[in-house]
Amino acid sequence: MENRKETTIEERKLVIKLSNEGKSLRNIAKVVGQSVNCIQKILQKLKKTGMLANTEGRGRKKIMNSITERRVIHQVKIDPKISAPKIAASTSTTLGRSVSAETVRKVLRSWIMVE
Repeated sequence: MENRKETTIEERKLVIKLSNEGKSLRNIAKVVGQSVNCIQKILQKLKKTGMLANTEGRGRKKIMNSITERRVIHQVKIDPKISAPKIAASTSTTLGRSVSAETVRKVLRSWIMVE
């Protein structure tokens, strides 16, 4: 799959300017170096929301919040020899959703880097 490159605000402003001048979608796409579909989406987004910038909150959501992460760190401070699968199992029952041992390890690695 091809890596996607986000269009800059300057490119989006240029798209709006050219559109207001009456240029066609194909001409705008050639000038900006994007696809016609991309140009259409920029114009539709401006018309719908009135914004040029991307909205936040996209991407995968975190499984554990900061409170749960602190609880995991606290368990390790109490018993440094506890295994990640055991912590994951107890966290899963507390949260009510599946937490993998690798997620626990990731939290612990980030905690070690901070200290």
